[in-house]
Amino acid sequence: MSAPTPFKIDIPQATLDAIKHKVAGYEWHEMPEIAEGGNRWAYGADMAYMREFCDYWLSSYDWRKWEAHLNSVPQFKATIDGQEIHFIHVKGSGRAPETLLLTHGWPGSVFEFYDVIEPLAHPEKFGGNAEDGVTLVIPSLPGYGFSGKPKTPIGPKGTAALWDKLMRDVLGYKTYIAQGGDWGSVVTGYLGYQHGVDKQGGCKAIHVNMNGLRAAVLPETEEEVAWANAAGAALAMDGAYLQIQMTKPQTLSYAMMDSPVGAAAWIVEKFHSWSDRRRGKVPGHLENAFSKDAMLTGIMVYLVTRTFNTATWFYRGYMEEGGASMTPGTKVEVPTGIAKFPQEAQAYCIGPRSYMEKGYNIVHWSEPERGGHFAAWETGKLFADDVMNFVKKVKARS
Repeated sequence: MSAPTPFKIDIPQATLDAIKHKVAGYEWHEMPEIAEGGNRWAYGADMAYMREFCDYWLSSYDWRKWEAHLNSVPQFKATIDGQEIHFIHVKGSGRAPETLLLTHGWPGSVFEFYDVIEPLAHPEKFGGNAEDGVTLVIPSLPGYGFSGKPKTPIGPKGTAALWDKLMRDVLGYKTYIAQGGDWGSVVTGYLGYQHGVDKQGGCKAIHVNMNGLRAAVLPETEEEVAWANAAGAALAMDGAYLQIQMTKPQTLSYAMMDSPVGAAAWIVEKFHSWSDRRRGKVPGHLENAFSKDAMLTGIMVYLVTRTFNTATWFYRGYMEEGGASMTPGTKVEVPTGIAKFPQEAQAYCIGPRSYMEKGYNIVHWSEPERGGHFAAWETGKLFADDVMNFVKKVKARS
């Protein structure tokens, strides 16, 4: 266990030049013809859009501008059980702020949370009360971004154990609240399930925006059965990436580690499939959810750190840990908040409340008007307000 040391992102220019060189030299290939008005993403990432995306990458995207933005918040590294962890640590306003641990997923990074840092830590800047500010800890998952690369796959259960040590042993927070989506929802679920608060401290409440750690129960009502069937059908159509990354991630890595365009297409397709693209000048367009700059910054975090491969190991770690199901007859007992965003990927969407209550002690339930899988990134303050409302409920119960 090591004490935190300050960290600053400073990518060598040679690394950036090498990425641009490969993007510029990419040899474009074929795509099936699509009838006018048809779904150009039906076979995967649309080549016309990817060409436009890469042209922008080469002509207009400025990593140094976004690197400075990434460095605008305090960052640190610490080693826990031999694993180097990168994390953001922002002290909240007020006399005794609650501590909130935010965990991202794939294909995301800590960058997902940048737009919610100020609203959560310093609500007085947005018309709120400074006393509601929360201290934020936002780590990069093992093998992701600026965290160290594990020697072997680690999954959400193992990561939850690391996070509990980060919060209590490294940073000295006896108790804390945890939040997450995607893999973050599974890690957060395990924090509430296996590291819930006791006399020694621990995780005292959780908030999730994806159906991650699951109760070992079958759907019963008509609504629950319909939801489970729809989720299963969606996973069958959209889950090939998961099967590859969960079983043979190393094979995938040989292509993705060599091709920035390939890695970008693999990730951009998920941005398109899983986000809320309904509002904008062109209904359904990807950039209704994210700008090119935002997507490129998220992708570049993987490329400049060369972590596409070790990030996918997380899926194999999940499989080796035995998946994400609770022991029959048990549930997450700590107070739980659940945010059901309307355009979450069907395969991973929150189930009916009747079903979710079988696995969680729900004290807060919300159904925001907009947002998808990348809730914090897509909705900003809408997400922050929901999390803040949950934190207030937890404080009121203390």
